[in-house]
Amino acid sequence: MSNLHIDDDATDGWLIAAARELDPPIGEVERLISSITTTMTNVIRPARSLGTDVDGVLVSDRVVKTLLATRIRSQVGRLVVYAQVLVNDEDDVTGARIGLVARYRDDLPAMSDRVRDVVEDVLVATIGEYGSASARTNIHVRWQDVYSRDWLN
Repeated sequence: MSNLHIDDDATDGWLIAAARELDPPIGEVERLISSITTTMTNVIRPARSLGTDVDGVLVSDRVVKTLLATRIRSQVGRLVVYAQVLVNDEDDVTGARIGLVARYRDDLPAMSDRVRDVVEDVLVATIGEYGSASARTNIHVRWQDVYSRDWLN
């Protein structure tokens, strides 16, 4: 048998010291960052600033969508798989589209009304009563089947 001990302090110390001296090949990090950032522009779009009832105060559409998803999940109890804030060229909110996962025996018309109520509350809280008036009349709710993942009509 060999007298080689792999689990001793000297071996561990040598491995740690050697690992600290390892550097990635020159240019490798820059190449990786470059390849990621060139594809990320297709994935991530900049947030859109939305006008509110308060002069000089803007809110990000991402904040509104996040609030919509979390409030619907907590108050209606269904998973939001799609949230879109509809905006015109003047950055005014004109409506919302919400997609949710339905469960067997869900009363979809009644639950859709509950979802619309939550969306209205979020729009008033974030955009304001006046700025969200037209958007609150244009809320579309779609349900997705939990098993087939097909959109229900």
